[in-house]
Amino acid sequence: MNKKDIVTKRNIEKVADFLKESCDYFKNQGEGCCHLNLSEDFALYVGWSDGYDRADTDIIKSKESQRAMNGYDGKMWACGYAVNAAVKVRNDFDCADFDFLDYPYYKDDGECWDNGITMRPDQTRRDYRKDARWFLETFVSMTNTLKKGTISL
Repeated sequence: MNKKDIVTKRNIEKVADFLKESCDYFKNQGEGCCHLNLSEDFALYVGWSDGYDRADTDIIKSKESQRAMNGYDGKMWACGYAVNAAVKVRNDFDCADFDFLDYPYYKDDGECWDNGITMRPDQTRRDYRKDARWFLETFVSMTNTLKKGTISL
């Protein structure tokens, strides 16, 4: 796959719009997972991911589903959900939970290709375009690596 054919201004704008609309949806406490199909193999997903410190102020966090957790230092901390985005293996049948969707994995060591990022509540249009470019470049890399047989779905 040629990067120049995929990472175009038009595609960057399309993905940036998707990211912004999805984040706006989750800021209003939307549920489930939003997806934008990129190919037969991959899609860009935006949804709630578990395990975030409730005291963190630079993430879009859920007002619900927080709970107390024991930290490594023995102190309790509040844990909850934050909005994440990632290119993952396309799943047209069960895409309601971001954390349960699969990343592709490397055949040699079984490590997943985790490209997820946590979305911020104060992102600008420029930020969304920057993230969109990065996700499109990641998609091209994943597709080419899949064709080489280095990763599996």
